[in-house]
Amino acid sequence: MILLFCTIGISWAQYTIRGTVSDERTGEPLIGASILIKGTTSGAVTDLDGNYTLDINNTGSVELVVSSIGYLKKTITVSQNQSVVNIQLNEDATNLEEVVVTGLASSVKRSNLANAVTSVSARDLTGTTTIQTTDGALYGKVPGATIRSNGGAPGGGISIQLRGISSLQGASQPLIIVDGVYINNASQRTGRATVSGAGASSQDDGANRLADINPADIENIEVLKGPSAAAIYGTRANAGVIIITTKRGAEGKTTVSLSQDVGFANPLRLLGVDDWSEEKINFFFPESRRPIELERFRAAQASGTFVDYEDYFYNNTALLLNTRINVSGGTDKTKFFVSGNITNEDGTVKNTGFERYSIRANIDQKISDRIRLGVSSNYIKSNTDRGFTGNQNNTGASIGYSIAYVPNYYDLRRNEDGTYPINPYFSENPVSVTDNAQNNSVVNRFIQAFTLDFDIIKNQNSYLKATIAGGLDYLQNSTQIYLPEFLQFQRAQANPGDLFVGRQESFNTNFQAALVYNWNLGTVNMNSQVGLVRLDFENSSLFNRGRGLVPGQRNLKQANIQEINEQFNSKIQEAGIFLQQEANWEDKIIGTLGIRWDKSTLNGDPNEYYAFPRASVAFNLGNFGFWNSGVISQLKPRIAYGETAGPVPFGATFTPLGGTNIGGLLGSTVSTSIGNTQIEPETASELEFGVDAGFFNNRLSLEATYYIKNTQNNLQNLNLAPSTGVNTTPSNEAELQNKGFELSLSGTVVEKPNFRWFSRILYWQNDIEMTRLGIPTYISGGFGSGLGTFLYAEGYSPTTIVGTPADPSIPGGFTIWGNAQPDFNLSFSNSFNIYKGFEFSFLIDWRSGGENINLTSFLSDGGGTTNGWFDDDNGDGIPNGRQREPEPYNNAGRWVQDASFVKVREIGLYYTLPKETLNNWFGNTVQNIRVGSSVNNAFLFTDYEGYDPETSTFGAQAVANNVDIAPYPTSRRIFFHVTIDF
Repeated sequence: MILLFCTIGISWAQYTIRGTVSDERTGEPLIGASILIKGTTSGAVTDLDGNYTLDINNTGSVELVVSSIGYLKKTITVSQNQSVVNIQLNEDATNLEEVVVTGLASSVKRSNLANAVTSVSARDLTGTTTIQTTDGALYGKVPGATIRSNGGAPGGGISIQLRGISSLQGASQPLIIVDGVYINNASQRTGRATVSGAGASSQDDGANRLADINPADIENIEVLKGPSAAAIYGTRANAGVIIITTKRGAEGKTTVSLSQDVGFANPLRLLGVDDWSEEKINFFFPESRRPIELERFRAAQASGTFVDYEDYFYNNTALLLNTRINVSGGTDKTKFFVSGNITNEDGTVKNTGFERYSIRANIDQKISDRIRLGVSSNYIKSNTDRGFTGNQNNTGASIGYSIAYVPNYYDLRRNEDGTYPINPYFSENPVSVTDNAQNNSVVNRFIQAFTLDFDIIKNQNSYLKATIAGGLDYLQNSTQIYLPEFLQFQRAQANPGDLFVGRQESFNTNFQAALVYNWNLGTVNMNSQVGLVRLDFENSSLFNRGRGLVPGQRNLKQANIQEINEQFNSKIQEAGIFLQQEANWEDKIIGTLGIRWDKSTLNGDPNEYYAFPRASVAFNLGNFGFWNSGVISQLKPRIAYGETAGPVPFGATFTPLGGTNIGGLLGSTVSTSIGNTQIEPETASELEFGVDAGFFNNRLSLEATYYIKNTQNNLQNLNLAPSTGVNTTPSNEAELQNKGFELSLSGTVVEKPNFRWFSRILYWQNDIEMTRLGIPTYISGGFGSGLGTFLYAEGYSPTTIVGTPADPSIPGGFTIWGNAQPDFNLSFSNSFNIYKGFEFSFLIDWRSGGENINLTSFLSDGGGTTNGWFDDDNGDGIPNGRQREPEPYNNAGRWVQDASFVKVREIGLYYTLPKETLNNWFGNTVQNIRVGSSVNNAFLFTDYEGYDPETSTFGAQAVANNVDIAPYPTSRRIFFHVTIDF
C-alpha cells in the first residue's frame, strides 16, 4: 500500500510538454535547438522536424531557456495546464548568444564577454566567395588587424598584425590554434632570394603555412587581439591568438553536401607602360647608344612588333577549380564530419599555380554518460609554383625587375628555332626564365587533435569535469629552385646552371590537462579552472645547392660545385601552469581572474617561470531590475587587463660557431655576435576599456573599445666595444606603446518576411610610439636612406619612414617622409535576403593613410618604362621620370607614396531553390540546391602607383613590411558556384 501511494505521488509530481521550435521570420523548424529547465541541467533537444518532448518533475510552473545557434535565447514560463508549447526564436543578428572561448578550458556567451573578441563565422569567412587561404578570408573582418601579402602569387603568403607592432625583431604574427593544436604558421624558406641574389630568406616570397588549411572546413574563428584577452596563453601570445574551430557532425540524418566552384582570374590592376619615340630615345640613352636603339625602334615600327611586357607576363586568364564534399551526421552516441577538398588554381603568370588536396575526419564519441572523446584528423598535400617575381640582384631572376628596363620595341619572345633572344638591357631574358625556370614547393602535412572530457561529479547545481586535450602538427616542405644552364645570365657564369633543393620538417606537439569546477555561491555562478600545458617544437632544415649543372639535369650530383647551404636543427620545450576563476552574478556582473606561469628552453634561464596575470569585469546594466529603456536593450561597460610574452628567438643564448677551412684544415670560428645567457622573453601588458550596447531589442549592436598596449624587453642587438673582439649581442632594451580604438556597429536594418537587410561597419585605428630605445638612435630596413628606411628613436614610431635629404633636426639625421601605419581602417559589409531564396552580399574595405616605399616605380623610372615617364607635368623641360616630386627633387621622398585605398573585396549573389521545387524534381533525394556567382577583389580605387598597396616584399616582417619591389600582381577572381545537399 505504501509503495502504491509513493508511485501515485511520483506520477502527480510530473508533467510533459511538447511542441515545435521554429524561426520567427521564415517559420522553418530549427534542428538541434536546446530547451533547458532554468537552474538545472535537465532539458531536451529538437529533432529533424524541430519537435521536442520534455518531462518536468514538478507540479508548479518552471522557466524554460530555449536557445539555438545563430538565434537569440528566449526564456518562457510553462505550467502543468499546458501540454503543447510552440516557440519561435529571432535570429541573433548581433551574435549576443554566441559562445566565445575565453580560456584553455572554458567559454562564455558574447553578451557576458569582458573583452573585444572578434568572431568570424563560416558564413562570414567563405559564405560570399571562395578565398584561396584562410588568412586571406579575414581581410576587412577583424577590427584591429593589419593584413599584408608578399604578392599575388598562388598559394598565399600573408601576414597579420593585431593591434600594431608587438616586437621589433621577434614574433609579430599571432599564435594560430586549430582545434586545440598549436600549428606552424611560418613563412618558410624556399631559396629563391639566395639563387636570385636578392638576399635573406625574408625576400623569398614564400607562403605562410596557414595556407594549408581548407577554409571551407572551418566553423568559426575567434581572434584574441591583445594581452588582456590572450593572457591565459602566456609565452606565445604577445601578438594575439587566432583560434580556429573546424566543423563537426550533429545528431540526426546523415547528410552529403557536394560543392563545385569554377572560376577565372585576371590581374586586379595593371600600371601600363610608357611608349617610346625617337625623341624619347635621343633623350634617354647616351649618345653612343642612340644609333642602335633608333635602328631597333624603326625596325619595330616597320614590323609592328611592339610588345607590352606587362600585359604579356601578367595579363593571362587563370582557371580556378574548387571541389568539396562533406558527409556529416550521427546519433546521440557518435557524431561525425568527414570532408574532402581539391583546389586547383592557375596563376595569371605562365607556369604558376596552386594545388591543394585535403581530407578531414572529425569524430565525437560519447563513450558513456560521463566520458566523451573528440578526435580531429586532417591530411593536406599542396603543390605550389610561385614563379619569379620580387627582388633580385643582377641575376635577372625576377620578371618585374627585368621588364622595368626593357623598351617595348625590343622583342624578347622565343624564336622559331626554340632559342631566346639576348636581352641587351638587363642580365636576363625574363621570357626564358618564365618558360624554363622553376620555383616549386610541395607540402605534406598532418594535423591530429583530441579532447577527452570526464564528468567526475555532476548534479543539478554543479559539476566537476576533467579535460585532457592535445595534438600534433607534422609538416614537411620540399622546395626546389632551378635555373637551367642555357639561361642568359647562367651562360655568363663560370658554372652555369643553378639548383637549390631544400627540405624542412617541423613536428609540434601540445598537451594540456585541466580540472573545471562549476558551482554556485548563492546566486553567483562560479567556474574554477586549474591546469597544466606542455609544448614541444622540433624543426629541421637542409638546403643544398649545386652549380655548373650537366645540361638538362636537375640532380645535385650532376653539379660541378656542390655545397650544403644550410643545415639547421632546433628543439624547444615549454611548460605552463594556469589558474582561472570566473564569477557570474545572474548575467549582471561577470568577472574573471586568472594567471599563467610559463618556462621555456629559449630563455636565458630555462627553469625560471614567468607570470602572466589577467583580470576583467563586465556589467550588464540591461539585466538589472532598474533598467527600463525601450530603445537601449543592452548596455555593458567592461574593463580588462592582461599580460603576455613573445618567445626568444632560438639560439639567442648561444654563441654560434661557423665552419672554416684554412689550408685544407677544417675548423670553427666564433661568430661576431655572442649569445646572452641573461636574455628574457619580450613581454606585453594591455589595459582595455569598452562598452557594448544593444538597441531596439538588440536588432542593432554597438561595440566600442579603447586599448593601451605596452611591450617591454623588446629584443635588439646591442653594439659592443671593439675591445671585446665581437660586435653585437641580443639584449632586452626597447619599449613600445600601441594605443588604439576599435568600433563595430551592426544590425538588422530591415526585417520582413520577404526582405531582410543586415549591415555591419567596422572601424579601427592604432598609434605606435617607441617609449624607450635603450641604445643610440639608428635607421634600419628597406634599402637605405636614399630609397627610404625606418627610424628607431625614442618618441617616434618605428614605422616612421625617413630618407634623403639630410635633416639634422630629426634624430638619425634624415627627413621624415611618411609612416607605414594607416591613419584608420574602415570596412562596410551588407547582406540582403530577397524574396524567397535570393541572397546578395558585398564587403568594402577602406584604408586611409599609411605610406609604402614603392621601389617598383624606382625600377621602371630607371628603365624609362613607367607609364607617363616622358610626360612633363610642370612644363620645365625635364620629363617626369627624371624629376619626381617632392622638392628638392629625386630624394627618398620620391618613392614614399600614399597607400590609401578603397577595395571592393567580396561580392556574391546566390539563389536557393524552393523545397517544393526540389520535392517535385527529386522527391526526398535532394534536400537543397544553391547556385550563385561571386567576385573576390572586385575593384580597387587608389592613387598608389603600384599593383596593390597591400603587398610588400618584406610582408612577414614586424617592421619595414611595406616595401614594394616588383611583386606578383594581385588577381581579381570571379566564380560560379553550385552546392547540392543530399
